[in-house]
Amino acid sequence: MKRGPGPDLIDRHAVRLFAHYYRSRRVRLLFYALAAALQSLLVLPILYLIRLVFDQAIPEGKADWLPLLGGAIVLIRLLHSGMALWLRGIVLDMVKGAVQALRQDLLDRLYVLSREHFNHADLDRMHTRIVLDSERFDTLSNRLLSSLLPAVFASAALLGVVLILNWRLVAMTALLLPVLAWTSRRAGARVKADVHDCQQAMEQFSKGARFTLRQMDLIRLQACEAREKIVQRQYIQALSASSRRMAMSFALHGQIQRNLTGWAGIIILVAGGTAVAQGGMTLGDLMSFYVAAGLLNGQVDALAGGIPELIAGQEALTKLHGLLSEGEEQPYPGRRRIAFDGGVSLRGASFAYDGHSVLRSVDLEIPPGACVAIVGPNGAGKTTLLGLVVGFCRPQAGSVYASGVAYDELDMPALRQGMGVVMQQQSFFAGTVLDNLRYGHPEADLEAVRAAARLALADDFVAALPQGYDTEMGEGGALLSGGERQRLAIARALLGGPKLLILDEPTNHLDAEAIARLMDNLLRVPNRPAILIISHDPGVVAFADRVYRLEQGRLRRVSPLHDEITLSPHG
Repeated sequence: MKRGPGPDLIDRHAVRLFAHYYRSRRVRLLFYALAAALQSLLVLPILYLIRLVFDQAIPEGKADWLPLLGGAIVLIRLLHSGMALWLRGIVLDMVKGAVQALRQDLLDRLYVLSREHFNHADLDRMHTRIVLDSERFDTLSNRLLSSLLPAVFASAALLGVVLILNWRLVAMTALLLPVLAWTSRRAGARVKADVHDCQQAMEQFSKGARFTLRQMDLIRLQACEAREKIVQRQYIQALSASSRRMAMSFALHGQIQRNLTGWAGIIILVAGGTAVAQGGMTLGDLMSFYVAAGLLNGQVDALAGGIPELIAGQEALTKLHGLLSEGEEQPYPGRRRIAFDGGVSLRGASFAYDGHSVLRSVDLEIPPGACVAIVGPNGAGKTTLLGLVVGFCRPQAGSVYASGVAYDELDMPALRQGMGVVMQQQSFFAGTVLDNLRYGHPEADLEAVRAAARLALADDFVAALPQGYDTEMGEGGALLSGGERQRLAIARALLGGPKLLILDEPTNHLDAEAIARLMDNLLRVPNRPAILIISHDPGVVAFADRVYRLEQGRLRRVSPLHDEITLSPHG
């Protein structure tokens, strides 16, 4: 859809975000701006030397002056270049520091967002924005501070010079300013629309590529290779077309600006040449003015040519602002640390998703050192209950307590250090078995790792792997079987010596004999932790001291030998 120029060309959120990351650097920015202005004033002695060349040295035949004047100009240019390199170093320090701070804030923000937010978020799009848009912020900062900001001060200084040299010629060329502003605004609106479309196409292409990398098994099992190739081809074509449109709008914008500033040079030649011919100014005056005006023209070109990049950077900053300011945050902001003994209790806890009640006034007590099991049909709310215990979500009514202290007061990362959690879907990354087991406990030595693996019935099979604990697991643990991943997940949960061990369907891939050995090991662990088991498996539940049944959002205690706990996985 075609967009006309309007106030939306500049987004205030983008401007504020940019200013935020340079606020602490404003003194250095001011110093840099003044130094850039001083650098631009080095043109003054060059203009004076040029006037000497054309008004005295050449007309009066003073050929011996020319090498001296030329050498002086070269020295001034070298000084100018030296200052430029020095200023560039200052800019790089500021830019890289600001980009580093932005990237750190983006990653820190991820740790603040709630699990529910991640469940609903487009993670591929978030990844693209964090990586690509932070790089665009880097590009924008470099362009703005290295080129555009110096151009502003240089233009101001050079404008003063040309006004002193001949204000009448300046007034004549100023007639082009309204045309320059109008066309820049019109072309800028076109650039903004094309930049937006191109960045959207890039996000879609990136998302599609990451989907292919992550879901190759699904694609092949569903025989969707041909379909995915077509879809990806469409994404690539859309990106290519939008990229071409953006590049052309950049080029069109640049050509328009260069033509308009070029017309200013023609006006100077015609009007200035006429004045020289009529005796109103000397040739040296015209040449020095023309050189100064040419330098000013170059700075104006830099300003106008940077507008498309400013617009592209603004689009990125607008998206980054949304990522930094939007989204549901984690439910417990407390900072209190306690000596956690493994005891957790829920009192009158109720929870609902979008108005649909999942848990109703649930009371649950997990005493230190006890083994508690929760059974119930699928969809009864067991996973939600687990989420309340680990602090991923908070009840809309009621409270959760650890060692008698409300979760609202607690530093949840510190509390979770005392928990070992095995989710139904285990998480492993591409790396060795040892790397994955030590994640969260990098200080653990190999003997401690093997001790935890022995308790989880994992040490024997790991030792039989080609490189033992140094064997690569593959992304998601794809190089191991489901049962092997299950045991390694339990070993990792045990490694830190947790006070509370949470096992969500821990025996899906284990036979009866392995289940009995595993549970016997867990119940004989020195300084035995409290254990919360969520399972359909009566062979596991039979080891519990307390058994609760969750159904239709309500929790009630049943006997460990009660027939109700033998419920099948599908109720």
